[in-house]
Amino acid sequence: MASENSYSTGYVDSSVNAEFRVRSLPDGTEFRVSRHAIETCEVFRNMFACCDHGFELVGDDERGPQEAILDLDETEHALATLFRLIQQPPDPPPMENAADGTRPRFKLDAGSIIPFPVLPSMLYLADKYGLPEAITCSLHLHVQANASTNPLPVYAYATAHNLPKIAAEASAHLLHPPLSSYTKEDIQIIPTLTAYHELLRLHEYRRYKLRDILLNEDIFPHGYGTCPVHKQWATQLWEQKRVYLATQIEAATDIAGEMRDLASQLSSCSLCHKALTAAVDMLQYKCRRVARTVDYVPQDYWLDAI
Repeated sequence: MASENSYSTGYVDSSVNAEFRVRSLPDGTEFRVSRHAIETCEVFRNMFACCDHGFELVGDDERGPQEAILDLDETEHALATLFRLIQQPPDPPPMENAADGTRPRFKLDAGSIIPFPVLPSMLYLADKYGLPEAITCSLHLHVQANASTNPLPVYAYATAHNLPKIAAEASAHLLHPPLSSYTKEDIQIIPTLTAYHELLRLHEYRRYKLRDILLNEDIFPHGYGTCPVHKQWATQLWEQKRVYLATQIEAATDIAGEMRDLASQLSSCSLCHKALTAAVDMLQYKCRRVARTVDYVPQDYWLDAI
C-alpha cells in the first residue's frame, strides 16, 4: 500500500473534493482523484454515464462507508502518467518557421520536448482511455519534434501507427547515413516492408536526381560567362570533379558544397571564380527542389527511372 505522500504528487488531485480512489491492481498503490478531473477522458465519462454506482464501496471505519475505490489493471507508473496527462496536459513543443519557409522547425530547448522513449506509452494511454484530442495532438507534435534526434525510432513508430506526416518528417532526417550502413537489428524496428521500401525509394530517387542535376550543370552553360584565357582549364577541373563526385553521390550529398571546393583553384581569375559561383548557386537551387521526404517522391519514380 502506498504511503500518504503518494497522494500529494503533482499529477494527483489531493484536494478535499476528491470523490474516490483509483487503485493499481498490480502494485496496490492508490491515487485520490476527482470525478470532475477524470471525466475529461471518454472511458471514465462513459463509465459515469452508465452507472454512477459502479464502484466497489469500502465500508471500513478508516475510510468511511461512502468512499469509492476503482480498481484498474494498470501499474503505478501507468496510472501516474495517465493522471499527469489529465491534470497537467503537455503543451505543444515550441516551433519556429524554417529559414527557407518550407517546413516548421521545433525549438529543441532543454526540457521543452518530451523524450521519445516515454511518448509511445503516453499515446497508448491516451488512446486507451480516450483522452481529449488536444492532448493526443500535442503528444503527436512531441513525437514529430523528436524526429531530428531519433529519426529511425520515430519513423518506425509513425509508420506503425498510421501517422504519415510524422513519418515524412522523420524520413527527412534519415537521408544520412546510407540505409546500407544500418545493422539488421537497427532496421528491423521498421514495422513493414512497405515502410522500408518508401525509405529506399527516397534514397534512390535523390541519388538519381542529384546525379542528373550534377552531370547536366556546366561551369560555362551555353558559353555564358566564359573566360577566354582559362576556359579549357576551368572546364577540365569542373568536369573531373563532377564525374568523380557522380560516382560517390548518396541521398544526403551536398553536391553544391562539394563543387564549391574548386573555388580555391579558380580564385586567381575573377571571371572563372564568378562562373563557378554562379554554377554552384544554380546547383544549390536545383538540389533544394529535390524531394527530401517520402511523401514527395513521385509514385511512378521506378517506371520513370527504367
